[in-house]
Amino acid sequence: MAREDSAAEPMVARDATYHRAPDALRRRVHASLAKAAGEERAPVSRRTLGFVAAFAAAALVTWNVSLMRLEPSRDDLVARDVVNAHVRSLMGERHLNDVDSSDMHTVKPWFSGKLDFAPPVPDRAQAGFTLSGGRLDYVNGRAVAALIWRGRQHVVNEFVWPTSAPDSTPATLARQGYAVIHWTRGGMEHWAVSDMSPALLAPLSD
Repeated sequence: MAREDSAAEPMVARDATYHRAPDALRRRVHASLAKAAGEERAPVSRRTLGFVAAFAAAALVTWNVSLMRLEPSRDDLVARDVVNAHVRSLMGERHLNDVDSSDMHTVKPWFSGKLDFAPPVPDRAQAGFTLSGGRLDYVNGRAVAALIWRGRQHVVNEFVWPTSAPDSTPATLARQGYAVIHWTRGGMEHWAVSDMSPALLAPLSD
C-alpha cells in the first residue's frame, strides 16, 4: 500500500493541472505589493529630503559667512586708495607737489581756501623726515591734503583729512610692496605710505 502511494506522487505531480491567476487578481496583488514597498520607502525618502534640506541650509550659511569674510574692511579699502594715490604721485615730478617748499609756513597756508579744513604740518626733522611740499588729492571718497616728505632717499606721502574718531595709536600695514601706517590725532586721520621699511616709516607718526 505504501508503495502504491509513493508511486502515485510522481504521477500527481506530472498530471496535475495548473491554472493561471486571473489578470485582475494579479494586478491587485502587484498593486498591494507596490503600495507596501512604497510605505516602507517613504520614511527613508522623508529622511533623505530632510538631510538634503539641512545640508542646503548649512551650505547657505557657510556661503554667507565666507562672503562676509571676503568682503574687504574699511581700512583695506583706504589702504588701497592711499597706495594708488602714492603710485600716481610718483609718475612724474609734476604729480608729486602742487606747492614745492620745505617751509611749513608756506605749505600749510597754501591749502587755505582749497580744502574745508586746515591740515597740520608739523616739523618732523627730528624723526628724520624733511618736508618737500604738498598737493591736493582724492582719497576715501573725498578731497584730502597730501604732505610730501623725504627720508633716507625715500618719498613719503602723508594723506590727512578730518575725522570724528577718537585718537588712535599708529597701526602698520603692508600693501602691494609698500609700507602703510595710519593713525588718528586731534580730529585728523593720517595715512602715510612709502616704499621704505615699516620700521623706518614708523617715526613719522611720533
